[in-house]
Amino acid sequence: MKVKEVGRDIILIILSSIFIALAVNVFIMPNHLVSGGISGLAIMTNHFTAWSVGLLITLYNIPIMIWARKELNIRFITYTILAISLQSILLEYVNPTTYTNDPLLASIFGGILMGVGGGIIIRQSGSSGGIDVVGIVLRKRLGISIGTVSSLSNLFIIGMAALIFGLEPAMYSIISILVSGLSVDLVLKGLNTKLTAMIVSNYSHEIKDAIMNQLNRGVTLMHGRGGFQQIDKDVIFCVVNQFELARLKDLVLSIDAHAFMTISETTEVLGRFTEHSFLWKNNMQAPPEIIKE
Repeated sequence: MKVKEVGRDIILIILSSIFIALAVNVFIMPNHLVSGGISGLAIMTNHFTAWSVGLLITLYNIPIMIWARKELNIRFITYTILAISLQSILLEYVNPTTYTNDPLLASIFGGILMGVGGGIIIRQSGSSGGIDVVGIVLRKRLGISIGTVSSLSNLFIIGMAALIFGLEPAMYSIISILVSGLSVDLVLKGLNTKLTAMIVSNYSHEIKDAIMNQLNRGVTLMHGRGGFQQIDKDVIFCVVNQFELARLKDLVLSIDAHAFMTISETTEVLGRFTEHSFLWKNNMQAPPEIIKE
């Protein structure tokens, strides 16, 4: 791994840890809310003890990291330990003015900061520790999904929060955790969602030409055969972004009103794919800097 890449990763992890510290100290704790995972458990423990949240996060994560060390690669462990350490320190020293005017706004903005911070760390191949690490290990050992582990832990934390802080703060905490999850997804996937279209038509070549010439998208033709009539057809495979989906549908249906088309969300596209095509002023080619090789 290059020194420049490591330096960039460290800077981003520092920035994300600042976001998480601000979320906890400005929005979450002052409004008696809890976040998901180990940080939420630390906040509740802090309510009964004089121990700081930062220290509690470290103490809770130590046995988890020791337990999981054999299942995780060195980069993930290093970045996760760095993130945990930074968050523990920053939670002690990043203490700007708190916001307590509106618990709903506090839950929303606290969730956004928590999610953006956590998402950035995940993008750098690390994590904030705690339940994320437990989920990864349990998925490898037992086949239990990370989402299941996260959901069960958050249900437990919300239930405990309702008993400790009351029902209303617990409900606001649910909003914060949901917003945090959406923010993580936004950071990981971005705003520009990719969609895969599979099109079956008797006019596949006409549709192919329209997509290539009017959407400026590449297509792949795959040989297919109808299961009922046993007629050979070319199946069109094409990836577009969400801004182009409506235009794609219009093109296909204008050529063949009876075309069969499926659309599915695509998590990631590797290879040559321009982020925009016909949306650019010069629609024949997107600027070279946004073409991903």
